[in-house]
Amino acid sequence: MDDKLLNFEASGALKNAALIMRDRETDSWWSIMTSNAIGGDLDGADLVELPAGEKTTWKSWRRRHPDTVVLSVEGEEHVDNNPYDNYFASDGTFHDLEIDDKRLEPKAPIYSFWFGGEPWAVPHEAYRGGKVFEVQGLDGKALLLYRTRKGPIYESSRAFLVDQELVSESNPKKLLALADAGESGVEALPGFDTFWYTWVATNTSTHLID
Repeated sequence: MDDKLLNFEASGALKNAALIMRDRETDSWWSIMTSNAIGGDLDGADLVELPAGEKTTWKSWRRRHPDTVVLSVEGEEHVDNNPYDNYFASDGTFHDLEIDDKRLEPKAPIYSFWFGGEPWAVPHEAYRGGKVFEVQGLDGKALLLYRTRKGPIYESSRAFLVDQELVSESNPKKLLALADAGESGVEALPGFDTFWYTWVATNTSTHLID
């Protein structure tokens, strides 16, 4: 940022049940639910958007990338005891955090993103199997979102902005194939999956698409 390389690590703090990161160089603090620093020397600075990894099943990943190799740590390739399993399986929020916005259930999983400086969210149940949304506020583009119909909670959603001329000619899976092929007119939309309550507790003016 501003020609300075920042190294990020977990700060050990939370805000509205969401992780706060810090950078080692300026000791500025960054909420993963906002697009800027919330404290430190860079307070208020916009966060640079970085490429994201993808959370998925081995079966799905291997189908798309058959030559993938697997990292082994001291002979272990998989950990059976996930400390977050109970949290994902329950209806309870972290430390019983309550929110005023009742448009969705607090623990409803959503895809969240920023566009035009404003927060947006779409519930997973609205686009399982793939769906194209045509909504105002996205610079005339359509929104393509995809999740497998019975995918696990940790599976990453895939999101794209699509030129209107492509929307009228293609269904969601054909548009997804165009995205995988790198065709023009289908642009990846950065964002991430989270729960409604963690997102809207910080982003109270969220546009909800359903």
